[in-house]
Amino acid sequence: MKSSQVFPGMVFIGAGIYFLTHLFVPALASQWMTWETLLIWLGLALSIDGFLSKSGSALLPGVFMVGIGIHFHATGLYPNWPSHIGTLAVFFGIACLIAFLRTKKDFLFAGVLSICIGGLFLFFEPVVERITEASESFSFIWPLLLLAFGVFLLFKGKRKRHRKGTFRRK
Repeated sequence: MKSSQVFPGMVFIGAGIYFLTHLFVPALASQWMTWETLLIWLGLALSIDGFLSKSGSALLPGVFMVGIGIHFHATGLYPNWPSHIGTLAVFFGIACLIAFLRTKKDFLFAGVLSICIGGLFLFFEPVVERITEASESFSFIWPLLLLAFGVFLLFKGKRKRHRKGTFRRK
């Protein structure tokens, strides 16, 4: 099986299951064939495609989509399921760690940091409330920092170091 045909194949299998379920078991289809299930199915397709490819580039978004789909299904099924941003940060961290285990590069720090931040939001809500109260006075700084960091990332690879310590354009 070629890795380039996994994603379209999984999408068509999912569409077939969706329409067959609506035809033969409409009660099950009304409960489970929702956008959350579609998100899980597309995430599974991306994850399998990313796992089978050499680069693993689709693995991170695929696992994250599966996590988001599970999260939104769980918020409807379980009344005690946490429904704030901490769960999404934990799912993103898990996706980063799985991508790191597959590719052995780039995602370890982001995964651990996201899980720590998500755990902070999930388990230490009073601390998070104090942080938000303290940061309300300088809330305009965060968008500026994000813009500056984005510009830095765009232009950091544009310059190459010359032997004598001066910069020269590529």
